[in-house]
Amino acid sequence: MQRNCSYWIEKFKEDYFQRGSSETTWRTEYWKMLKLLPPEANLTPKLLHKLVISTEVNTRTRIRACMVAGQLAHFAKLNYDPSPYKGKYSSKSVSPRNIPSDDLIVDWYDRLKNPNWKWVYGMLATYGLRPHEAFRLDLPQLRLGDRILWVENDTKTGSRQVWAFHPEWFEQFDLSLVRLPNIQLDRTNDRVGHSATAYFSDFGLPFHLYDLRHRWAIRTLEYGLDIGLAAKQMGHSREVHERIYHRWINATIHQRAYELILSRDDRPRPPVRQETAKKEEGQDR
Repeated sequence: MQRNCSYWIEKFKEDYFQRGSSETTWRTEYWKMLKLLPPEANLTPKLLHKLVISTEVNTRTRIRACMVAGQLAHFAKLNYDPSPYKGKYSSKSVSPRNIPSDDLIVDWYDRLKNPNWKWVYGMLATYGLRPHEAFRLDLPQLRLGDRILWVENDTKTGSRQVWAFHPEWFEQFDLSLVRLPNIQLDRTNDRVGHSATAYFSDFGLPFHLYDLRHRWAIRTLEYGLDIGLAAKQMGHSREVHERIYHRWINATIHQRAYELILSRDDRPRPPVRQETAKKEEGQDR
C-alpha cells in the first residue's frame, strides 16, 4: 500500500530519534532534503530520483541528497539506489579560505566594542573553538586563571582539553574575566553558534568566524605540535585534521616548520663524503 511523503518522513523521523541520533544532524542534513519532497504526493523511486537530480552535481548538497534519499528508500522498502549519482565531490575540492593572519586577528579584536562578544572572539582565536563552544566551557576553572581549557561534554564531540596557542593572548585578551553575551543558551549548539556568527557578520568582520579555528590549526603546526594532538584538541580525528585543516597550509607555513626542524641540534645528519673530509682536513693544517 502506497503512502504519501508526509507519512514516511514522520515514520523515518521517529525511527531516527529512537536510535539516539542528533537533533542538529536531523535539521542540517536530513530535514534540509526531506522538506523538499511534496508532502501529499506518494513516495516513489521516481520522486526520490527527482529530488537527487534537482541538486547540483559534484557538490556537498548532492552527496547529502543521495544519502537521505537512499536511507529513506531503504526504510520505506523502495527499490531505489542513488549512489551512481553521488558525483566526485570531496572536501579537498573546496576552495581554500582566506585565513586571517594573527596581525589581522588582533587588529579586529581591538576594533570590537562590545566586551562580551570581544571575550568570545578572544576565546575562539586563542583556543580554536567552534563558535558555540565558547558557551559550553568549564567557566569556574577559567575564572581561576587555568589556561588549560575544558570544553564541556554537551558539545559536538564530547569533553576535551584545549591549550592556548598563543598563550600570551590569555592575558592580552583578559580571558579569565569571563564575559558571556546575553543570548539564549538552552538551545541546540548550531543555534547558539549561529547567534555568534550573525553578530560578527553584522559587525563587518572581514573573514568567517570559523576561520579563527582554521588559523589555530595552522598555528599549532608553526609551534611544532604533533598533528594527532592538535586533532584531539580540536575534537576530531587525525584523518579529518589532515584532510580538512592542513590543506590550508601553504608553502610559507611548511618553510617555517622546515626551518624549525633544521635548527635542532639533534636533527639527523648526512654522512660526510671522503673527499669533503679530506678537504676540511687540509684546510685545518
